[in-house]
Amino acid sequence: MNQDNSFLSKLRLFTFIAVLLNLTGIFFSCNQKPNPEITSVKINKSDSVRKKFTADMVNNKKDPSCGMPVTAGIEDTVHYNGKVYGFCSDECKQIFLKDPNTLAKNAEMKN
Repeated sequence: MNQDNSFLSKLRLFTFIAVLLNLTGIFFSCNQKPNPEITSVKINKSDSVRKKFTADMVNNKKDPSCGMPVTAGIEDTVHYNGKVYGFCSDECKQIFLKDPNTLAKNAEMKN
């Protein structure tokens, strides 16, 4: 019986620590400050109110992540270092956001 109480006490302590660590992670992840150099504009997926981005609205000629011409279609944009970058898909935008300094060089900017 004493071993059962010892085991339950250890289990409760372990559970308490696990919950505490989880809550600490949530607190710190929610309090991270966004990078002020990068902002994003998301379009509404509803066809009735879908906002279309055009190549005239962005500063790049090619998607910096995959190289696709922005004239083929722009799904999403990112404002970075004072310029608007267009992306063919959300996936390409997410790739760009991981390393914008390197990938911005691939965008072939308009003059």
